[in-house]
Amino acid sequence: MKSPVRRYSYINAKLRARIGSMLDEKKIDALLRSGSIEELLQQLRDTSYATLASVFDQTGDVQRLEAELFKREVELHKDVAALLDGEHAELVLALTRKLEVENLKGVLRLWFSGTVKKQNIDYRFGYLFQGDIVSSIDWNQIINAPDYQEVLHALAETPYGPVMAQFDTEQIVAKGVFSLETALDRCWFHELRNTVAKLPGNDRKILSMVLDADTDLKNVINLIRFGWMYRLAAVDLRVLMLEGGSINGSREFEEYLASDPQLRSPMQLVRRRFPKLAKELSEQPKTGGSSSVAEQTVRIERFLFELRKKEFIAMLGGYPFTIGIVLAYFFLSERQDKMIRALVNGKYYGWDAQTIRGFAT
Repeated sequence: MKSPVRRYSYINAKLRARIGSMLDEKKIDALLRSGSIEELLQQLRDTSYATLASVFDQTGDVQRLEAELFKREVELHKDVAALLDGEHAELVLALTRKLEVENLKGVLRLWFSGTVKKQNIDYRFGYLFQGDIVSSIDWNQIINAPDYQEVLHALAETPYGPVMAQFDTEQIVAKGVFSLETALDRCWFHELRNTVAKLPGNDRKILSMVLDADTDLKNVINLIRFGWMYRLAAVDLRVLMLEGGSINGSREFEEYLASDPQLRSPMQLVRRRFPKLAKELSEQPKTGGSSSVAEQTVRIERFLFELRKKEFIAMLGGYPFTIGIVLAYFFLSERQDKMIRALVNGKYYGWDAQTIRGFAT
């Protein structure tokens, strides 16, 4: 077995160099001042996002830029996997399955629109990634499937097959694909935890802590968004929960689910674990109405995102020869991509700088 220093010395140097070349705040401010999408893309020609300018030159299509950003993210993950071996390369591929699941969900939505709702989807499929991500999936077979059984056949040899088989045509037709999508989210997260369990001591400990923290943040967000904002029934909320973490099954979790959906409050969930957030929420004026609920939901999500950001930034200042450098690199790359995506759409649709920054957080 390789020592941590031997395993991470090269990849640590390589990823830190990439992190050092990421867009800084000065560059972001300059991009925000761009007067048009053309000017924005011109400023990106000397960065790692130069291909966006070429794609737009050829197509003039902003949705193609979204597709290019997704392709770039897939390639970035595969590149890091190639720098590792054994269970660590397997771990990076397990992390990459998040992208595969997002693409699969997009394809399933199109299949549902085309096959069940009889809508024209031809132009939309071209924007989705159609190559292999982790599993070998024939995306065209899914899109062109005449029925749900053919969709199951296309995914039979993937980790998603058993999860998909829990649903039938009648359920999909009657309720849409939301439950299917959340089941796929839980599937990849479960697969990720199984992969983490195979790692050696320190890396396993780091990843388990990160996954537990991520689980809590995502479960809180789901409970607030779907349980408070959309007032989903307790039985449906329970199904949405990711495994692990400290929120799932806690006293406040059970009390929240037991509450009348009309009377739920995010304070039930955040008061003990996130006292600073609870204080901020208690100081907000009680204006009421759906817009107030939506605004507070976004405020909570941004607060939890900042906690996650601090966690990964701290990894960069710690012991360098751990999986933490890979996690921090992926987080910072995802964050930068989100900013570029917000900038592209903002400049195309004429948003102001504040709105663009809002979509990037």
